[in-house]
Amino acid sequence: MFKETILSWQLENYVWQQATLRGWLHTLRSVSANLAFLIIRDRNWLAQIVLEDPEEIKKLDGCLLWTVLTATWTVAQMTKWKFLFEIQKWSINVIRQITYPSPIDISKDIINADWETIHENKVVALRHPRQMKIFKIAAIVEKHMRAFRDANDFTQINSPKIIWFPTEGWAEVFEIDYFDRKAYLAQSPQFYKQIMVPIFERVYEIGRAYRAEKSNTSRHTTEVLMLDMEMWFIDSFDDIIEMTEKFVNYVLEETWKEAEKILLDLWATKPLMPTKYPRISVNDLHELMKKETWQDFTWEKDLNAAEEKFICEYSAKNRNSDLVIVDWFPRSDAKFYHHQNEKNPEIADRADLIFRWVEIITLTQREVNYQRLVDQITSQWLDANHPGLKHYLDAFKYGMPDEWWFGFGVARFVQKIIWLENVKEAELFPRDMQRVTP
Repeated sequence: MFKETILSWQLENYVWQQATLRGWLHTLRSVSANLAFLIIRDRNWLAQIVLEDPEEIKKLDGCLLWTVLTATWTVAQMTKWKFLFEIQKWSINVIRQITYPSPIDISKDIINADWETIHENKVVALRHPRQMKIFKIAAIVEKHMRAFRDANDFTQINSPKIIWFPTEGWAEVFEIDYFDRKAYLAQSPQFYKQIMVPIFERVYEIGRAYRAEKSNTSRHTTEVLMLDMEMWFIDSFDDIIEMTEKFVNYVLEETWKEAEKILLDLWATKPLMPTKYPRISVNDLHELMKKETWQDFTWEKDLNAAEEKFICEYSAKNRNSDLVIVDWFPRSDAKFYHHQNEKNPEIADRADLIFRWVEIITLTQREVNYQRLVDQITSQWLDANHPGLKHYLDAFKYGMPDEWWFGFGVARFVQKIIWLENVKEAELFPRDMQRVTP
């Protein structure tokens, strides 16, 4: 009896039965007029097909990579080969013949091309099995991010990306002409998340943010996929840390549980993730770095890349953790919406989560007192009467409890799960200072 179309990973369920695969020609190796080996790719993976009929082999004359076809016949189990199952004694149907040579060779385990060539031909490069797996992991990660939020009664929102007042300051903002006025691409959904807190109490958004920053690095892009969330009714800053630890561990554990085979194929290693992450203040990190490496960054208010790498390697070795929380950032470097620490006015209630050498989360307690918020805006030489701030500030006039927030770089997280060298490898079509295509 004819079987319905199946995926390559399902072949083991059809040994010595008929099966039909639909997909793309990945490689074709002709041994003789009576023998050839075909690799077909579907959305799942690769499958090998043995051709032993000259008439069937002739059907592929002139067909190049990415020819669309179907293959039907008997599934056999293999004992010593990359493919544990293959289709034998088969018939094929060429649905769409491709005659254009592929601009890059994706038949090998790794694409042997430079960065620019890969990105210039990204529409083809994404068909490489390794590329497919990277973005399968990205989809699984995002699924479990949503699952945790939904399970903890967070409501998803979608905020505007064209705004009148930059949420993160004016230095790294994209200005656009908006009919008869200037507007900006949103650097985060922050204002709208806070406005929605008195309605839903717990909200989150997974969406794009835009940063006009120097993105010619391995850790930056100008268009960023972010998970942002906001939550109220907290008792202390430690509550923020605890929720963050639970969230990150949940996503990592569930991703590995669902996709361990894919991750191992990508040569990923499971992160070291204790229930409680190592925690260190900015100043203590500066001092530890100076003591251990003789590099002095004590004059800096924020962390630099060298310190992020150092503290992760130090924590992995000494605390059995690939994640570390750095807190107690100086108040002088805070944004106007950061809460001032009650016990020490010189620091802000803000922390960064560093994962495998790079910061992936910034988390802060918000300033929710209306007058204090206005004063902090003014103290940073900003106009509290700007029309773009009116509706945001109105939310604090009419009852806002203590709340906290974090912003999470999704691509950075995926990058470090797989140990990719560049965050742009974890973006389907990355945007930086040079590239706005494809």
